[in-house]
Amino acid sequence: MGSTYVAFHGQGFEASDATLELWLLLLVDEIDRLENPPQWLREVRQEWHTQGTAGFGFGVMPGLDRVVTGPECRDAILDLSAKAMRRLRELGPIIPVDQLTAIMRGGKGTVFTESVPSTVFEKVGDCFIELLRGELGSEEADARF
Repeated sequence: MGSTYVAFHGQGFEASDATLELWLLLLVDEIDRLENPPQWLREVRQEWHTQGTAGFGFGVMPGLDRVVTGPECRDAILDLSAKAMRRLRELGPIIPVDQLTAIMRGGKGTVFTESVPSTVFEKVGDCFIELLRGELGSEEADARF
């Protein structure tokens, strides 16, 4: 399984591609719940959906430096991230394999064969949020499982 370094404004963290794919798809779900998202967010949604389901085999690239073009974009993604974290926590301490499969939408990428502790994905979400807030710290966070 590969991993990706997620960067934003010169800071970042490394996480397994599987955890990043699932995180991005949780964000896609939150965008899909919005009544009328702005055009830039619809474009981000399409890109993150592709990143989460295509199974490129060479890393998952959220492109935060390109996507977050100002405080309003950052705040919108932070809001979506908070909602995605709530959803993760609602899934319980262990996410059943059928729930993981449903989130992944049958994409060519990651296939989960067993249930996974939700903390694995929560760690990625926490790092993602801290990175956007500029609170990640000087050391790279390791969110791999």
